Amino acid sequence: MKRFLGKMFLRGELEVLTGIHIGGSRDNMEIGGMDNPVVKTLNGVPYIPASSLKGKVRCLLERKYGVVEARSEGQPCGCGKCLHCQLFGSHSADSKTLTRCYIRDAFLNEEHYRQHFRFPFEEDFAYTEEKAENIIDRLKGVAQHPRFMERVPAGARFFLEVVVNFYEEDDIAALVGRLLEGLRLLEDDYLGGSGSRGYGKVAFRDLAVSVKNKQDYQEKNQEHPIVQGENLAALTIQTLGAELLSFFR
Repeated sequence: MKRFLGKMFLRGELEVLTGIHIGGSRDNMEIGGMDNPVVKTLNGVPYIPASSLKGKVRCLLERKYGVVEARSEGQPCGCGKCLHCQLFGSHSADSKTLTRCYIRDAFLNEEHYRQHFRFPFEEDFAYTEEKAENIIDRLKGVAQHPRFMERVPAGARFFLEVVVNFYEEDDIAALVGRLLEGLRLLEDDYLGGSGSRGYGKVAFRDLAVSVKNKQDYQEKNQEHPIVQGENLAALTIQTLGAELLSFFR
């Protein structure tokens, strides 16, 4: 088994630039309720599941670089050796590998939401918006088949945390560079559903990077900050500096 070297922590916020829809359960739908609800916590607050974020980043990277080996066409890579399998895990039981990248569920920054949408003193307010959609009959020029989509509105922010584990013989620069590339691809694509209709444009804000090595877990368990308060465009292997590349050696 490969020897553990340490962890990198990437934290910040994911800002919604256009209304976002990540579908939730309709098991408890009421009469007259929303046709297409968003996923929410037990308290009714929308959040972004880690699986949605991780899956979209991996998909965008594999669309760019291709899939080395898959169980069937359109499936994630299962070779167990490429950077994508190392980061996100092998999609095959026959070629297992250590998964380096952990992405947490992204929960809503409720304080920012209240301030941004001016609900500082209201107990009962909406976390989402309702958007009506329909299909236009090309011959008659009239709307048909109306449906109502629930969305988290533009301006909402979610707390982001990504953890990357490093092991001996890992190409740290390549792994981190590929992860940052995937996040950049996502900023120019969309998260959730209905991206072709304008949904799901996001941006990463106020990013901070810190690290821990294996000795830190034996001592004070203290993180070592490398970068504070950067946007994604400014965050590169070069800006992270030699400290990141040498910290785990």
